[in-house]
Amino acid sequence: MRTMQNACIICHKKKIKCDLASRRPCSNCYRAGKECVMYTRKRKRYTNSLSPRESAEPQHNQNDITLTQSYTAQTPATQRSRKNDMIETYRGRDRYLGRHVSFDEAIASPDQQDSGPESGSGSRLSPLDLELLTHQGAFQLPPKSVQDDYIATYMQYCNVWTPIVEREWLHGQSVSYLLLQSILLAASRVTKQPSTHGTSADFYRRAKLLFFFGHERNPLISIVSAVLLHWYNPVGPEMISTDTSGFWLRTAEAIAFQIGLHKEPAPGSGTVESKRKRALKRRLWWTLVVRDCIISAGVGRPRTINLCDSDVFPPSLDDFDKDEDTTRPRLFLVYASICQLLGDIVESCLRPQQQPNQHHKSLENALYRWVKQDFRNITTLIPGSSLQYTLEARQIMLTYFANLIILDRTPTSDGVPSARSLVASSFISGIYKEFLSRDELSRLGPIFAFYALCAGLALIPAIRFPIVRGTAIEELQTLINSLRLLSKQWGSAFGALRALQRLGGEISQQPNREDPVPVLKEEMVPFFEDFGKGLCRQWNVFFGGEEMAVTGMVPQGMLNNLALETELPSLGHAGTGTATVDVLLQSAGKTDFGGLDLLSGNWEGVGFDWSGSWLLDNVISHIN
Repeated sequence: MRTMQNACIICHKKKIKCDLASRRPCSNCYRAGKECVMYTRKRKRYTNSLSPRESAEPQHNQNDITLTQSYTAQTPATQRSRKNDMIETYRGRDRYLGRHVSFDEAIASPDQQDSGPESGSGSRLSPLDLELLTHQGAFQLPPKSVQDDYIATYMQYCNVWTPIVEREWLHGQSVSYLLLQSILLAASRVTKQPSTHGTSADFYRRAKLLFFFGHERNPLISIVSAVLLHWYNPVGPEMISTDTSGFWLRTAEAIAFQIGLHKEPAPGSGTVESKRKRALKRRLWWTLVVRDCIISAGVGRPRTINLCDSDVFPPSLDDFDKDEDTTRPRLFLVYASICQLLGDIVESCLRPQQQPNQHHKSLENALYRWVKQDFRNITTLIPGSSLQYTLEARQIMLTYFANLIILDRTPTSDGVPSARSLVASSFISGIYKEFLSRDELSRLGPIFAFYALCAGLALIPAIRFPIVRGTAIEELQTLINSLRLLSKQWGSAFGALRALQRLGGEISQQPNREDPVPVLKEEMVPFFEDFGKGLCRQWNVFFGGEEMAVTGMVPQGMLNNLALETELPSLGHAGTGTATVDVLLQSAGKTDFGGLDLLSGNWEGVGFDWSGSWLLDNVISHIN
């Protein structure tokens, strides 16, 4: 085999022999993930690629070609490139095993020829697996026109919150079946028109089969698909299931850590393709962080991503396509920052803090900076009006107001809820009223049941103040109506619905408070002054100014409407599930709440762990 002398671009003085067939760099630079430049004589030129010369594409089984159509094997060059990407972001074990021994991580990496079917990397599906996937309909797709409609729906309502799908992935002859089925699933969960070409459950089952059979061998597309599968979420956290958002999030995170997605990608060659790949990795990583914060808040369970383990740069407009409008990228950047604050605030409630007052103040300051800096960059609001709030802006606002409610969830010494949480809950109710009037609830994800629960738990104590009693009940009814519609789509909304209905009926038996309604302090006004006051019906009352048309009269039958209904909507959406209320209650060992008294605080430990149930910790002191 011909060899020649080469000089490494890093260690110029060290001559090494390089195999022309593999063109590997020296061991030092290989460990550092750098490239090696060939030292050649004049007029001779050699490629600078670290990949072996491309070989002929391996022959496919005829059934494989027929079933997958565009399922092509990775070339050795693609596999080696992916291996180099992992080296760039991989942190060697000598970091925590000690460096007293010269340990080279490169020698622990298997050679390309060792990565056969036995090693589990790059192995092709067996004919038996392909036959099973075909029999289960995993490769069935609706007509192209229907696919295009679903993709457009996804891009309009989902992609702004999960900007991780590259448009070129959806064109050409090599579109991933797993990615397509995942997009069809996500779009089917936010569309208003049910399709005759497949339900959400159909798309989910097909994608789940393709995922766990390892049909997709691109890890980035596998992570993206796992993130999209969290849109299924047919049941609440009170039921043990492998179909929930949390399950798919942690599955995506596991693959992300394997490929080093939590580490900032190396600069690379500086080509356009290299920059696009680094930008995608950042967007994908921060999408996982955002989903982790949201799911942690919804179910009251720990976050699984610790940003102390990551050195990925914060997302920026440079990570998005330069040719597209910057409005939607800006929305994601603002959304990512407020969701991280949501995760921090929830964590401060679930974990004891060494200096709680100081930590509370830092979180409060962070929210203030967000509303004065980040939110102002995306809103086109005319002061005093809410007509120009877009659907996306209203969703971001809900997250912000929920942050304020959770931050002030602990009542004062006299048991009076904070005025800031009452104002925030009134804003949330006003936004849900906008959703109802515009028929936009079907466009929302499962976390919005949690936001409605936050506002409802804050509004319930306000019913005991005669001056705001009528308005508070109407706003609570708006939230209950919203949850009733959301429960038809998301199983996690059902627990929140029943909790508010039961608590709304119980509060009517409590005596009125004689003390005045809490007034919003002047230093708290800046948290709300950037929003249209038309969304908050009780702004003037809590601000201490002239009272609005608010009386102590309760509309006839309003309190009775808040009580627990005998018939409640079934879970599932567009065929996504057949579970009913009875099944959910039986999973807790009861056919009704029975001896479960929400006001006594005995709700925990009896099988219920519905979305946002951890918020009930302090609701008792608000009511009693």
